[in-house]
Amino acid sequence: MTRQNNIAQYITTWNANGTGYFKVARVLLNETGDSRKLEAEAKRAARNIEAEVMYAWDLGTPKSDAWWLGWGGFDLEEDIPFFAAMAKDEVQEKIKTFDPNDNEFECDSLDEYKEMLFNAYDEELTAADLSRGFEEWFKALDEAAQKTLLKDLKSWQQNAEGK
Repeated sequence: MTRQNNIAQYITTWNANGTGYFKVARVLLNETGDSRKLEAEAKRAARNIEAEVMYAWDLGTPKSDAWWLGWGGFDLEEDIPFFAAMAKDEVQEKIKTFDPNDNEFECDSLDEYKEMLFNAYDEELTAADLSRGFEEWFKALDEAAQKTLLKDLKSWQQNAEGK
């Protein structure tokens, strides 16, 4: 399995009003006045990405930013919080003791139970939880996907910096 290669450097997390937020592959771009020009800058940054990527951008000052919403068919806005919730100690304890034949929630499968747990914990996630979720999501990828992701992240970042 590929080493993590400091995958944490590719996620920006913060807490605001008791809620954790994140942006994957956040880059700062120079265009601050025209959304079409900003979109073109983000598109240039994405030009060498191998996998399919969905990204967003936001005009701002003194810099604008762009970040990924999806990569390689993965919905990062859903997958990272899911992995974050599943990595919480209390959720891990509940998963270990789950019995599909005898549980108060009448969940028939572990996947159904995990989805129910995610819905119970997703609004309590902190910035630290989301960082861990990103790392857990990365570890769940196969080696080829990890290598492609790292290559795409580096390309995006370098292209955004004009290197």
